Amino acid sequence: MPTRIVANTAKFVVFDLQKLSATQHMIFGADYVLIRPKTTGCTLYLADTHYRLSVNQIVLLAPFNPFRLSLDTSASERNITPDCDALHFRLNGLGQTLVDSQQFSSVMTMLDNARHALLYEGDQILEIGKTFELMENSFDFRQVLHILGVLDSLSREEPKQCLLENCIAISHVKRTEDKLNSSLKYIQEHLYEPLTVAMIASQVYMAESTFSRFFHANMGVTFWQYVIEQRVRQAARLLVKTEHSISYICAEVGFTSISSFNSKFKELLKQTPKQYRNSHTDMKHDIVSAKTVKSQLQKQIFSLA
Repeated sequence: MPTRIVANTAKFVVFDLQKLSATQHMIFGADYVLIRPKTTGCTLYLADTHYRLSVNQIVLLAPFNPFRLSLDTSASERNITPDCDALHFRLNGLGQTLVDSQQFSSVMTMLDNARHALLYEGDQILEIGKTFELMENSFDFRQVLHILGVLDSLSREEPKQCLLENCIAISHVKRTEDKLNSSLKYIQEHLYEPLTVAMIASQVYMAESTFSRFFHANMGVTFWQYVIEQRVRQAARLLVKTEHSISYICAEVGFTSISSFNSKFKELLKQTPKQYRNSHTDMKHDIVSAKTVKSQLQKQIFSLA
C-alpha cells in the first residue's frame, strides 16, 4: 500500500486528495483547493452565499478562501449518498522554476483569479474529473503529472462564474491571509527559540484563546503540532546535509529533550533520527559525487579554453 499523504502534515508537499465531508464551521486553509462533486446533494457555502453543486462542475478556491460544505441527507433516502472530492495542492512543492516558467503562465493566471472562487462547468469538466479517479495520495511521480494535467486542462477553460465578487468578503480573506502569514513567518524565524502561543498571538494582536482557534481553523492542526512538524522537518534536513550529532541537531531545532525529539521524529517520519540519517547516506553520497564530477568537468573545460 502506498503511503498516504495528508494535508498540513510534514509529508504533505504537493497535493492531498480527500473526501470532503459536511462541516458546521467555515474551513480556512493555506493551500489551493479544487472541489469536485461526484453526486448531487452537495451545497458549497462561501461568505454569505451558497451554491448547489452538480456533477459537471469544479470549483477552484485560492488559499484562505473560507468555505464549508453541506450534504443533502434526503438524497440518501433516494439511494444517493452525496459524495464530493477536495484536492488540496500547493505551488512551492512543484518548484519555483516550473511555477515561473512561460509554460505555466496560463495556470498562474487562473490561480491568481482563484481568489474570486472560480466555478467551471461543462462536458470538458467531466473529462477533467476522470483524472481525479486516477489520482491517489502517494509519492508516485505519476500523481504529480496527474495534478499538472488537471491544472493545465482547467486553465484552458473559461470559468462560468466568479462566486466571490463581493469586495468585502475578499477583503476579509486578505486580512486573514495577512495575519496567518505574519504568524507563520514569525514561527519560521524563531523556530529554534522557546516559542509560546502568547508570543505569536501578540504579533497579530489577538488573545491567546482566539489565536489558538484561528490558527487551528486556518492550518488544520494546532499551533504546537505545526511547530513540532516544522522542527522535525528542519531536523531531517540537518541530518542529511550535516555531520552534526543528533543531540546537537535536537537542540539546534528547538527541542529541549532528546527523548521527546526522538519520539516526535519517529511519530512523524516513521524512523528514528539515526535510521533516517543512515537511510539517506546514499543520497548524500550521490549529491557529493555529482558535485565532484561537475567540478572536474568545469576544470577540464576551463583548461581547454
